[in-house]
Amino acid sequence: MKKLSQESLNCIHQLLDNFWVVRKENPELFYEIKQNEGFLRDYFKDYFRFKLVVGTNFAKVEKFQVTPQPSTGILDFKEVKDYIIFYCVLAFLDGKASKQFTLSDVCQAVVSYYPRSSKRSVNESLLPLTWKGNEGYRNRLSLVRVLKEAVQRCLIEVIDKNIEDFQERETNDALLRSTGLVKYFMRNIGFNIEGELTLNDIMLIQETQEQELGLERKHLLYRKLFLEPALYRHEVSASDFDYLKQYSRHLNEHAEKYYDMNLDVYGSSAFLVKENVSTFRRFFPASNAESNLLVQFATLLRLKIIDDNDSLVEQKDGTVLLTNIDLDIMCRQLIDENSHGWTTGLKSMSITEIKNKIKNMLFEWKLAETTHEGDLKLYDVIGRFFEKPKEENNKGV
Repeated sequence: MKKLSQESLNCIHQLLDNFWVVRKENPELFYEIKQNEGFLRDYFKDYFRFKLVVGTNFAKVEKFQVTPQPSTGILDFKEVKDYIIFYCVLAFLDGKASKQFTLSDVCQAVVSYYPRSSKRSVNESLLPLTWKGNEGYRNRLSLVRVLKEAVQRCLIEVIDKNIEDFQERETNDALLRSTGLVKYFMRNIGFNIEGELTLNDIMLIQETQEQELGLERKHLLYRKLFLEPALYRHEVSASDFDYLKQYSRHLNEHAEKYYDMNLDVYGSSAFLVKENVSTFRRFFPASNAESNLLVQFATLLRLKIIDDNDSLVEQKDGTVLLTNIDLDIMCRQLIDENSHGWTTGLKSMSITEIKNKIKNMLFEWKLAETTHEGDLKLYDVIGRFFEKPKEENNKGV
C-alpha cells in the first residue's frame, strides 16, 4: 500500500472529527487542507460520497450519518427550547457579515423569531418568550447555552463583557460580533423547512437525493463504520451485512491505512478498534470515571450471565434484556462493590442518577436500545469489555 503523508492523514482525521476547520482558529491545519484539497475531495467523495467545501476562511466536509443518533445532538443543550432559540439566533446572524451587535439585540430578535404557535396543532398556542421572572431565568439560561455554542462554533465572537452575566440578570449586556460564517453553517436542503415533515419524511428525501448522486452500498457501510460506534446486522439489509463480511479484508486494510484501526466483525455486529488511543476522535473506553463505570457495569453483566443461578439470560442473537428492576439491582450492586474507588462526583449520585448515567452512555455508544416494552436491550458488543487489572489496557472502540 502507498504510504500517505502524515499531513494528509491528519487532514482526513480533523475533517472527519470536527464540524469544520476555521482559518483564524487553526491556520496551519487550514492551509494543509488547502494544499491537499484535490486529494481530500476525491477521498471523501470516493469512500463516503461526502462533499468537501473549502472557502476563504473555513473548510468542512458535509457529513451525515445513515441514521440519526442521540450522540449527534449538541451535548450542552438540555431541552428542545435550546434548539429553537439556536435557530432563531442563526436567523438573526444571517446577513450580519462581520457587524457588531449587543446581546440585547439578540434578545429582541429571538423574541421576534420565536414561534408563537405550533403547526401540528391549530389550538396549541405557545406563550411569548420572556426574559423576566422564573420562566425568564430558564430562558436566559437557554440563550446563554446557545450563544456559548455559537462562540464555540466560531459563528460569533465576544468583544466586551461576558455572556454568562446575562443569566443572572436580564439587563446585563455584552458586545458581540458576527464572524460571517453563519451562511456556511447549514448545508443546502432540498425541501421547504416550513413544511409539515416528519423525521422519516426528511430522511426519505435525503435518501432519494443521495441516490441521485450515486450513493452506493460501499458508501453507506463506510459512513456507519466511521461515523457511528458500531454497525449491527439488523440496521442494514442481509445482503449489506454479507457484503461487509465478504469484503472485510479490504475494509480492514482501509481502516489500518488511513486511521491505524482494525475492523472487528463480532457475531451480528461490526466495529473499529484501536490499540493505542490517540487524540483523534473519541474512544470507548476512555480514561475517565464515566467509562470506568460502564466497564464495571459490563463486567458485572458478564458475570451474571455466566452464573447459571442468575435470572439474566443471553438471547439467541447475543442480546440481553434488562428490566428496570434488573438495572436497579445491578446499580445497587455496583455501588456496594465498586463505589469505594469512584470519584467524588459519582459517589454523590443517587441510584436514579447512576442508572441514567449508565443508560445515556449505553445509548451514546450504541451498546443498547430501549424496547417497545421499556426494557433495556443490550447488544453483544458489550461482552467485549471486561474490567482488567490496572496495568492492562483495554482496546478503544
